[in-house]
Amino acid sequence: MFKRTYTKHWGITLALCVSLPVAAQTIESLTAEAQARIKLFSAELKSNLMQATKQGGPVNGVQACHIIAPEIQKKLAKDGWIVARTALKYRNPANKPDQWEQQNLLQMLSAHQKGEPLVTMAKAEIIELQGKKTFRYLKAIPMDTRCTACHGEHITEEVKTKISTLYPADSATGFTATELRGAFTVQKSIL
Repeated sequence: MFKRTYTKHWGITLALCVSLPVAAQTIESLTAEAQARIKLFSAELKSNLMQATKQGGPVNGVQACHIIAPEIQKKLAKDGWIVARTALKYRNPANKPDQWEQQNLLQMLSAHQKGEPLVTMAKAEIIELQGKKTFRYLKAIPMDTRCTACHGEHITEEVKTKISTLYPADSATGFTATELRGAFTVQKSIL
């Protein structure tokens, strides 16, 4: 098995684990496409959440996220790309991390606890997944102060009720600003 690790700059490590060498520009172009899709996902979700929260407070934001995030994922799922969010403490069971995501989320958490900034943390890798070479990308999501109304330590009863109605098994609370909230996860089969 061929294995090489490339470091581009702080926190972004590109690792290749494949039978044959893959050109650096290939993983770089896949990474650029993944980053572009994440940027679209993040911007659209943030815009919709801010608008919903402005119109009806955090309860409305929870409802909007419940509806809008899956719609954005579907919209970005073109040309074989899968774009989603995941976390160690997830709200939606559909966002539970797989083994690769969990391992890398734990590494990000450890690096952050040692002082590395979350905003630069990402992992790009080509792995074997269900018999296919698959590009995987994980980009850390830092906890933002605005997110504490629904994911923080002090959540109103009204918001708690809405969360438990939509997500009975929710575990995505108790965060403080600047913690690792989760990650955007992107994948595409390449062969």
